[in-house]
Order: sequence, then structure tokens, then C-alpha cells
Amino acid sequence: MKQATDDRRVRRTRKAVLDAFFGLVLERRYDEIKVDDIVERARVGRSTLYEHFPGKDAILATSLRGPLGVLADAMRPTDNTARLVALLEHFWSNRALSRGIFIGPVRRKAIAVLIGLIEQRLKTDRLRGPDGFIIPVRLAAIQLAEGMLAPVTAWLVGESHCSAEALALALRKTSTATVEALCRRSSTTRS
Repeated sequence: MKQATDDRRVRRTRKAVLDAFFGLVLERRYDEIKVDDIVERARVGRSTLYEHFPGKDAILATSLRGPLGVLADAMRPTDNTARLVALLEHFWSNRALSRGIFIGPVRRKAIAVLIGLIEQRLKTDRLRGPDGFIIPVRLAAIQLAEGMLAPVTAWLVGESHCSAEALALALRKTSTATVEALCRRSSTTRS
């Protein structure tokens, strides 16, 4: 019974910290948010926050894993176009916040999260094919992440216009094609 109580407490604390962080992100630029602000808003002690997160960047990374996970899944064989469309529509509805994440100093942190998620999927899903990639998995993950994030960012800042559906389909097609092209033995070279 104590384990269940502890688990609930951990979930409640993490949620309070993430909710506080998200609220602050809506009000201020990322570099203006201090750990003390998060602690105060979450109503937890500083040491409690550090039990759950090493710092502000870890809170940001945790908050981005869900949405960026949908983006990372675009390269998987299972079609996630509907989830991508919903994510892109969410980004569009929250353009000011989304642009703050995908451009400027926070972009480096966001792309690192996306690279990590893609790299993890490439390793666990064995998308490398039987003979592996022609480049290291980490480099393949970087290529895929940049190829996904660049058009999303350009779309959000208004460099070009299309529907969320069209962009989602383009992300799926290009990311799955990139994975295939990076395999040592792709379907186009098999006999």
C-alpha cells in the first residue's frame, strides 16, 4: 500500500512541477524562468524539485517528450498521420509558444530531445535494416530530426503556407524515405 501512495505522490509532484513550468512558459521567455519561480508556482520545496528533475532544462525536456515523440514516430512504418495532424494543429493554435520552442536558444534543447527520441526508436525498432545504416545511428537521428523540425518551424513562422494535413503527410513520407535511404541495403538495391 505504501508503494501505491508513494507512486501517487511522485506523479502528483511531477505533475505540479510540469504544470507550473508550463504556466510560466506561457507568461515568460524560457531564459527568464528561474527554478525558484517553478518551485514557488508548484508549491514544492527546492530539494523536492531536484529529487524529480536535475534542473530547468530537464523539466523542459520532459515536457517536450510527448509532443516530440509524435514527431519522432513519423519515421516508423506505422502510419501516425492523424496524430501528426493533431500535433501540428496544436502547434499552430499555440504559435507564439511553439515558435519560442523551435527558434532561438530553446531550439537547441528541443532538437536534442527530438534527436534522442529518434535515436532511441532507431535502435529499439531495428529500423536500421539487417545490415545497419550507412552512417552512425546518432548521425542518422540528427539528419532525421533536422529534416522534421526545419519545415515545421518554417511553417509556424509563416515562411510558407499549407494545411496541417499536407505537412503531416510530407513529414511522414520524407522521414520514412530517409530511413529507407540510409539503410545499407534499401529496397531499391535489393534483388
